[in-house]
Amino acid sequence: MNDTADVVIAGFGPAGAMLASLLGQRGHRIVVFEKFPEPYGLPRMSTLDGEVARLLQHAADPAEALAESLPVRSVELWGSDGRQKGRFDWDYKRAGHWGHMALHQPHIEAAMEQRIATLPAVEVHWGTSVVGLRAEGGGYVVTTSGGDSVSARYVVGMDGVSGFVRDAVGIDVEVVHRHHDRWILTDYDVVKPLPHDLEHRCYFDLDFDQPYFWGPNGVGRVRSDVRLLPGDDEEVVAAEERGLEFLERRVGIPRDHVRQTRRKLYTFRSQIAVSMRRGGVFIGGDSAHGMTPYMGQGACTAMRDAANLAWKLDLVLRGLAQEALLDTYEAERLAHARFFVEGSLAAYKMINPFTPEDAAGRDAYLEATGGDVTPPIPPLRHGIQHRSADGEYGEQAGEVAPQGVVRIGEREGLLDDLVGYGFQLISTLPLEEILGAARLARLADLGVRVIHLGDEGVGGVGGVVDVEGTYADYLAEHHATTLLSRPDVYLFGLADGADDAVALVDDLLAQIPEPAPVPA
Repeated sequence: MNDTADVVIAGFGPAGAMLASLLGQRGHRIVVFEKFPEPYGLPRMSTLDGEVARLLQHAADPAEALAESLPVRSVELWGSDGRQKGRFDWDYKRAGHWGHMALHQPHIEAAMEQRIATLPAVEVHWGTSVVGLRAEGGGYVVTTSGGDSVSARYVVGMDGVSGFVRDAVGIDVEVVHRHHDRWILTDYDVVKPLPHDLEHRCYFDLDFDQPYFWGPNGVGRVRSDVRLLPGDDEEVVAAEERGLEFLERRVGIPRDHVRQTRRKLYTFRSQIAVSMRRGGVFIGGDSAHGMTPYMGQGACTAMRDAANLAWKLDLVLRGLAQEALLDTYEAERLAHARFFVEGSLAAYKMINPFTPEDAAGRDAYLEATGGDVTPPIPPLRHGIQHRSADGEYGEQAGEVAPQGVVRIGEREGLLDDLVGYGFQLISTLPLEEILGAARLARLADLGVRVIHLGDEGVGGVGGVVDVEGTYADYLAEHHATTLLSRPDVYLFGLADGADDAVALVDDLLAQIPEPAPVPA
């Protein structure tokens, strides 16, 4: 084991693995400790959004990570009277992928583990907990359950709800709502075709007495999530027979059409840490926020944390940015995570009304509105986003950036697969002629890909042909000629014309200033 590291990560779930992969691919020395002795091997999350699918293009082989995934094009809401009350329309793409996908989580984790196994600068220690953390010599010393010690410049706690790292540095947790009801989640493999297209349907049955969720978990796998009735005996409810009986009685699936793979009793959490940083110690994932599953955003929010922190740590560790850049991690991620904690709690309250009268009112409201009551995901704020001279956020700043299919020379595919990880400065203008040598040199240091949309053989990454018109349509919609996006796939900002493009780049460079020279 290395006794020194750039970053120690506690926890090797999806967020810890993404952080380790992104940092390790930049050559940083990463040591990861995971308390479990081996990968879990069974699904927990069942939904992935397009934004996080795009991040997996960089953290893993995306074909392996998204193997057996399915687009979720809609979610149905069915009321207590057995009639459909509403529908969420998810038939769109986001960041180059389907907006929502059903998936098999072990594929994602295995794909990231395989990528990490190729990185000599990353060590992963299974069956090892972090049990001690102290500041020392401008960094930190981490001690483990195996008796080892590692010195690191930074420590990141992605170690789940128990959050040893969080507690060790004294970060408190705000309980947004205390849940008392119990739910039982069951995963099944499909062994015979299911009736009513149930392998591809995703819906909530909003029965007042016992609501439940049904949906796919990728190809050939399905899931139910059922609220227990008061007085239900946990051992009886947890038995496989009870789950099969529920499927026959409530869902209409013969028991010989499925094979149960996981059955777990649990209680929801709605909570959020009051901070995500203490000095050089950061937290993310379930350690920083817990939410109900009704927006399908728990693991996605965790991986957003990892991607946000990764590029900032990378620039600081490589001496390309001041350490103050790391202040924007908490500023951006804490408010964004709170939206999902509170939004998923609002969805929980809709599904679990207190009285039959409340349920009837909810059903009437859903019928009247068509049922698509999901709020839009807000943009990032309070960090690295383009602002105008008067301090106002630029159009689309902090939103997820588009990704389209392009052609560079003889290669064709999604842009990120062809140009790799990093900032992207995409324009219909010849920016290499407009920006000047000093700006281009600093952009190159930061790893910014300068991409000229146009004829083949033109531009900073060869010629980039917008095969499907994704970028042309996006820029035209927003009356822009140039977009600048961050490594975590959020848009820094847009510009219209050469002068605006120069101002856009200057704003990025002002927000990520170079460190002061070290005295000789």
